[in-house]
Amino acid sequence: MYDYITIERKYGSGGHGIAEKLAKKLNYRLYDRGVVVETCKRMGLSYDQVSGMDEQTPIKAFFRAPGENLSMEEKIFNTEVEIIREAAEQPGCVFVGRCASEILKDKKCLKVFITADDQYRRDRAVTVEGIEKDKADEVMRKFDKKREKFFQLHSGEKWGSSEYFDLIINSGQMEDDDVVALLEALAKA
Repeated sequence: MYDYITIERKYGSGGHGIAEKLAKKLNYRLYDRGVVVETCKRMGLSYDQVSGMDEQTPIKAFFRAPGENLSMEEKIFNTEVEIIREAAEQPGCVFVGRCASEILKDKKCLKVFITADDQYRRDRAVTVEGIEKDKADEVMRKFDKKREKFFQLHSGEKWGSSEYFDLIINSGQMEDDDVVALLEALAKA
């Protein structure tokens, strides 16, 4: 049985919803946007400040204030690492994004990557996320690029790579409930 499941996802693939349903099925705790909320509390920052820099690649050192060793993005990531490690002290967690698969690489962790074709993701961006149709492609590219750079920086691995992830799922080819059932079976195996 896997005590921890980490999910990296392309924008619009439904990764958050799948993670939410999976956590409920397994009676696991879900860590996604709650990590941002807890980071806000610990750092004394607003949700907008933290969410705007969440899963961001740090700015170059020459943009930092003199004598400042860490960028705000790095401070936020370090706080998220603490939160994820503290959460993992108790088995039974599903983590979405934030490079949790790398943070928990010393744990028995099922590493999942969720993707889908562009049309499926575009449709979900419009219908589920409320993105304007003519902006959907731009939003998908922006989020995917941000997540990919963040993941590669903190893991040293290729985002979506079959060499790194235990399972890559095309959510556009299956119903969410079928994806959840598959992951539930794997988690219990």
